[in-house]
Amino acid sequence: MNKIERDKDLISTTLKILKEKEHLPKDLMDLLGETATLQLNSARDISINLPDLTLSDSGSIKGRNTPILTPATLPLDRNHIAAFFSSLIQKIISQNTTIQENTDQATTDWESRFPAPLVEAAKLIDTAFKKDQLDLDRAVDECLQGPRPILAKWAATTPKAPAALNFLVRAAIAPSLTAGVAALAEWINKQEQPSEQKIRQTGTCPICGSLPHMLELREKEGFRFAFCSLCQHDYRIRRLACPVCDTTDMGKLKFFTVPEEPGFRVETCEACKTYIKTIDFRGFDRRSFPPLNDLESFALDFIAQDQGYTRATLSIWGM
Repeated sequence: MNKIERDKDLISTTLKILKEKEHLPKDLMDLLGETATLQLNSARDISINLPDLTLSDSGSIKGRNTPILTPATLPLDRNHIAAFFSSLIQKIISQNTTIQENTDQATTDWESRFPAPLVEAAKLIDTAFKKDQLDLDRAVDECLQGPRPILAKWAATTPKAPAALNFLVRAAIAPSLTAGVAALAEWINKQEQPSEQKIRQTGTCPICGSLPHMLELREKEGFRFAFCSLCQHDYRIRRLACPVCDTTDMGKLKFFTVPEEPGFRVETCEACKTYIKTIDFRGFDRRSFPPLNDLESFALDFIAQDQGYTRATLSIWGM
């Protein structure tokens, strides 16, 4: 089984867990599961041209505290993004309904497979895109680096699904980012000597400089890895430090778990009043898939926010 097939199997397994949680809308879970699968299926069609990484860049790799790129300079396949954006919209529009016949009453009902407000928003976005009334390239740039006038305009245009365009654009960007980041990570590894310390001394991503959206503990030692909220690169960071503000004051760093969410913990920081969720599946026979594990542990967000902490980033779905 190749990596794509393994990841598809992992998505399917995680979706089954998500659909057992009563507080998560099943139509939304269907949407995100199919989007993640579509992203995997499209990976082989991506063509990435890496930026010119000169020898002077390698000096910043030693401590790995300065990112090698910025969100604005991340390599993307713009043609792939446009094609994926269009195909995802068509999937949402064309596969969102099923006919149910009631033979006793001779009526026909329509049931949405995906969230109805998002379906209606996708129809409006599709029309604007086909009429060249939506500048996708600019929307991509806004997602990566801001400011966000186009996204703000569409949030107001589709008030029942204000994150619709943000979700569609971020979903379309993700396969390009994954392909580009894989190549960039390989380049980083070539710059480092085997004896060099590969633990990043700050929480931000070594590739694009963005904050992580989740963490994970691995191996029996509990090595701490972060998942970038933008480019989705995973990288090892210090265990005893806030990944948001980098404080190492142990009096300000705490964590909590709840029995209802095994395999997850919430790490909080009194210095910056933020929290971040951590995956810890070391005691379970399962692998992580952070984009969906983030939703699986959604109840922990409410608990942390009720305690006065703020999440530093959105999920990678733009929500």
